[in-house]
Amino acid sequence: MNKKMKRSLATLVLSAVLLSAASLPAWAADGQNLGALAAASKNASYTLSNKIEVEIKSMLNEHESDSTRLGTVIRIRNTSDKITRVPDFELRVLMADGIEYTLQPSAKNAKSIQPKSQLELSYLSIVERSDDVDLTSLNFIDVDMEVYPKEETTLLTIPVDAGIVWYGSDSTIMNSSAILKWGEAFTLPSLRSTLEFVPVDIHKEITAKGVSTVVQIGVVNPTKERQTVPNFGIDGKSESKIYSGSRAEAAVTLDPGEKKYIHIVIPTDLDTKFTSLNVVTPESFAVSLAEGKFLEDTYRVGRLNILLPSGAVTQGVIPAPEYTLGTPVRLDSTNKFVPSNVDLSLVELHVTSNEDDGFNTAVAKFKLTNNSDRPIPIPAIQTELVSVDGYAYGGRRQESTALSVVPNASYVVSYSYALPASETGEGLKMNLYSQQSNGELAYKSLLASAKVPVQENDLRGKTLNVYPYEITIKDWSISAIYQASMMYDYKLKLDLSIKPDKNVTVDKFNSKLSFELFDNVGNPVGKTVEALSGEGRLYNGTNTINLNARSNQLDFPIQVKVFEMFTNEYGESVKRLLTSFKQ
Repeated sequence: MNKKMKRSLATLVLSAVLLSAASLPAWAADGQNLGALAAASKNASYTLSNKIEVEIKSMLNEHESDSTRLGTVIRIRNTSDKITRVPDFELRVLMADGIEYTLQPSAKNAKSIQPKSQLELSYLSIVERSDDVDLTSLNFIDVDMEVYPKEETTLLTIPVDAGIVWYGSDSTIMNSSAILKWGEAFTLPSLRSTLEFVPVDIHKEITAKGVSTVVQIGVVNPTKERQTVPNFGIDGKSESKIYSGSRAEAAVTLDPGEKKYIHIVIPTDLDTKFTSLNVVTPESFAVSLAEGKFLEDTYRVGRLNILLPSGAVTQGVIPAPEYTLGTPVRLDSTNKFVPSNVDLSLVELHVTSNEDDGFNTAVAKFKLTNNSDRPIPIPAIQTELVSVDGYAYGGRRQESTALSVVPNASYVVSYSYALPASETGEGLKMNLYSQQSNGELAYKSLLASAKVPVQENDLRGKTLNVYPYEITIKDWSISAIYQASMMYDYKLKLDLSIKPDKNVTVDKFNSKLSFELFDNVGNPVGKTVEALSGEGRLYNGTNTINLNARSNQLDFPIQVKVFEMFTNEYGESVKRLLTSFKQ
């Protein structure tokens, strides 16, 4: 058995693994699969006395340099209808080399057990041996100290299956029934839980506090009773290191039939790539100190291993559905971030090159439609584009928006993405997240994911699509007017037809048009920015635009480039080339 994995620094990069909220798998996997997993995980019960039954919940055999921690947690059940004292016994483990060790009971172990109920007892000892030796059995020994020499009677011997022994965080789970593929549902029968779980999303987050990987787990209550999610965690495994995660939601309760998500935040290195995840449960052992105080020794025991298949971090393990621009996005059904009476749709997605800066820019516009009869706050949705080779590019929201969407109307919010010059936009996926926090833990929760089409940039057409406006250029001309100051003043005259989407509310935060003048060698010599809404906006008919460029010589040919422009939350001016005029 491979008990240990060699530790070293990880050197691979973690990209996003996505699952479409619009195509989530059934919350419960095939009933036979879940049943087989539960049956394989169900611990055998043994009779200790005519009133007491026991079973092994967990076994620990953790080797650390020159010592080994040996421990177990057992469940003890009172089958009678009266309160019963926990029997006096010594608990010993027998090793494969024939050596037996006595385990010490936790200071918090109960002394009695209520009728028809069960409780857990914890035992732990540290022995000085530097080699790896397997456990073979767990022995319950009655020791009679009233006679000399003392008499020992074996009350019960439980053979220890190597598959249930945990060798520490570096353990490799070998039991095939405890190894799952990403997206497979699972249960935790070792925790006496009937809840069903399924991994939904794993992604990396980089914040001011460092780098972390967030694992999103869906949970459903299939019973007719209220259930609480048991205490479990997830560790990330790379080729050479183990990273322990913390639950963002400490206490989660589900009503019958209810679905929720829990999130595990795993601090990692920037270049960490996970190969699998371990589902772990905590165990504890207490040593009594003076004045009723206790010293707690805690450890985590692996229950399941979730594989991340080869290519999962680049291609995603469950394909996202195709999306049609302008249609409502199917958000996850448990989502409470975007109200149910609000439709969210992606109405524009363009990729444009920035030749001077050496990178491409993607611009996405989302329309929020309020179908209710009252104003609804605009949610600050987080977005992310993922390329076909797995690179994720975070979206930067426009700098400011209105506070709310008015009833029976829509509002548009723009996002920008910095992409490498090699990114064509082919096969992009869009992830939508809600930003969550719990104390010091901040994380994103997946709302939806889909393959999104990139629109073609027609730079020669007469119609400019700057949603929510459709702008038709009927005629244009560039003039150079000679001034008394012996300077030429350049102006652009446009005959426009502007058709807004009347169902969309516009304000000063909408995109504007930037008109930029370039001389005959391509140098910028002047520009002006014009609004499409509010005071001083462009209007139907003839518009004369002062390009704020003056020259003492008539410089032809000259070119005017027209850009859509907005400012994102980082204060960056984002531009998308719409068309150009050359004269």
